[in-house]
Amino acid sequence: MSRTFLLGQVLTALLLAQIALVVWNLRVVRRPPARRWPSDAPLISVLVPARNEEASIASCIDALLAQDYPNLEIIVLDDESSDGTAATVRARRDPRLRLVTGAPLPEGWTGKNWACHQLASRARGDVLCFLDATTILSPDALSRASGELRASDLGLVSVLLRTDTGTASEAVLMPIVNYGLLALLPVALVEKPAFRKEAIALGPFVMVTSAAYVAAGGHAAEPAHIVDDVQLARSVKASGHRIGLRNGTDLVHARWYTGFGEIWNGFSKNVYGGIGYRPGIGLLTLCVVVPALLVPFLRLGAGLTTGGALAFPAVQVGLILSTRAITSRVGRDPLWSVPLHPVAIAVWAGTFARSMVLAHTGREIEWKGRRYVTRPPEPEPDRTEASA
Repeated sequence: MSRTFLLGQVLTALLLAQIALVVWNLRVVRRPPARRWPSDAPLISVLVPARNEEASIASCIDALLAQDYPNLEIIVLDDESSDGTAATVRARRDPRLRLVTGAPLPEGWTGKNWACHQLASRARGDVLCFLDATTILSPDALSRASGELRASDLGLVSVLLRTDTGTASEAVLMPIVNYGLLALLPVALVEKPAFRKEAIALGPFVMVTSAAYVAAGGHAAEPAHIVDDVQLARSVKASGHRIGLRNGTDLVHARWYTGFGEIWNGFSKNVYGGIGYRPGIGLLTLCVVVPALLVPFLRLGAGLTTGGALAFPAVQVGLILSTRAITSRVGRDPLWSVPLHPVAIAVWAGTFARSMVLAHTGREIEWKGRRYVTRPPEPEPDRTEASA
């Protein structure tokens, strides 16, 4: 048996296992059921940080004001915007809606963490729901998500969401988010308390009980962490509360990034921190996972042009694209972009490598008009040595 044949068998088996992983994950990442709440339902504080979001904030607020949940307050923080963000919010007169002005960013904080921290300090709700200003909710989104929070006894719940796209690059590249979550990560371990480092939350929609938020230290627990959503989920899980990820693609949609440049910088900013700055996992991803997902396409192309072997590459490409088609169907991503999946993998790999370089060299990256260093956190001191 040749070495090439053996490697082909192994890779095919791994790609079959990947489909099994998606099926396993989808047993947990289910749709929250409908829920009707009485008029005395617990207060939900919907918290929206907004920095130069004039183009999107109106749609976000209008969707919040149309929620069927009976007891909510909406607080928007104007984070030193230079456009008409604040005026747009003020134009919507509703007793449930408040606009607050953010304080200047202190040293040692990222802008998103600081904005969310200020919002949480003003919230009165039993439940806090952090939304990006580009997020649009269906009318029953808060009712169903808060129902899931209670029914599953979670301290924090976040959701897969449908990505709004305005350019071809967004339609081709952004489906990698749902693919990565469902096909590359053991999301089912997120709810297992024993797996303390396995935590996921997606910033456009994060709902957390006030009790869990306080116990976790809120956004002040890691004020300089560049991936605020995932770090909040880790802090909540570390505090002893359960967290969960659900399928909210029929409840929540948002435009994460606008154009290729924002995608490139946004992924470069977040992807390494999203895995907890673990270099072993990073190198495994770049040196094993990425080649395994790209080489079959290269081999198939070579076989078609030179008359080489096609059997294994064709089967492997079919498995990869089938997996991507499943995650795109679940995530309501454009199915026409599925054949361009290798492009998305290649770009994602480039941002992953760049994210690791930025973190380990201390180089800055600009985001929302501010510059950040995405440095891994310092290791905690040994408690035994410290006490000695």
